[in-house]
Amino acid sequence: MKKKIAMIVNSNIYSGLEKVAIELMQNFNKNYDFIYVTKKGPIIETLKEKKIKYYVIKKMSILEIRKFLKIWKPDIIHAHDYTASVIVALTFTKIPIISHIHNNATWITKINLKTIAYLFGALRASEILIVSKAIEREYVFSDLISKKIKCIGNPICLSNIQKWINIKKNKRYDICCVGRLTEAKDPLRFIGIIEKIQKKIPNVKAIWIGSGDMLEKCKEKVKELGLVNNLKFFGYQKNPYNFMNNTKIFLLTSKWEGFGLAVIEAMALGLPCIVSSVGGLLDIVDDDSGKLCKSDDDFVQECCNLLLDDKYLHYKSEHCKKRVNKFDNYKKYMKNVYFIYKKYGDKV
Repeated sequence: MKKKIAMIVNSNIYSGLEKVAIELMQNFNKNYDFIYVTKKGPIIETLKEKKIKYYVIKKMSILEIRKFLKIWKPDIIHAHDYTASVIVALTFTKIPIISHIHNNATWITKINLKTIAYLFGALRASEILIVSKAIEREYVFSDLISKKIKCIGNPICLSNIQKWINIKKNKRYDICCVGRLTEAKDPLRFIGIIEKIQKKIPNVKAIWIGSGDMLEKCKEKVKELGLVNNLKFFGYQKNPYNFMNNTKIFLLTSKWEGFGLAVIEAMALGLPCIVSSVGGLLDIVDDDSGKLCKSDDDFVQECCNLLLDDKYLHYKSEHCKKRVNKFDNYKKYMKNVYFIYKKYGDKV
């Protein structure tokens, strides 16, 4: 019989973290029996569409996870991000726990209740996977768990991105962002930057692909600033690549970013990436493929330079396509995870 692995995920939508968890399940479904544990929400439709086995919990709590563990009895628990890792640890299960951290929220840099709670979870974990070295650099207690940490990045397959493109390039949009409409991505700052660009380039066209709890607030802000003809929200899209492929540049205003998967995808399509100077983005974007920005003026100036100078835009676009090749790691990534699963699966 196949060993059983439970993917425990605190969110209930489909975005970067959830995409990675599902890709792992699809890649290793011949080797292991997987189940995706989540709260009720939009993610359920995605799981059904992809024919992923799932278990719905009322909330991410010790009681709910204990109930699930008693019913399904997994051999390995793969807990994604901080909350899921801590809750699983608090069940005091003897099942091997893989704590998989996908982001570097600003609170990880200081001693507080959250960092102490995750330290407990990390000490209970058998292995800690992180998506960028920035997470280890910034987590206040990383020295205490360094022997367990393994930086594996995110699974990137550039050829798969190209397969999703089925609309001819015509560059209908100037600027795009792909991500959740949440505090982490700071969409209100994005809107403010578009307003400043619009004053220099009145007909600028920007789009945001992704959903989130800040959608209505963002729409209200766009109306308030008179940007309804300049910025559109397209919500969650199964295929965001067609939108990205028909945009000139990618703009990301994240307050924190563990890795920046959407940035890699944008670079693969030749979009110069104008991004916040935070977290994993520091290791992805350079001056030839975009710009790491600290101030709004940095964002505005670079976007205007690119949009008003076709030669400059072309130069950075071509460099993106070259630079992104170093991140094409799909086979290596899956091999690393396979050996981790085998390591703990063989102990059961």
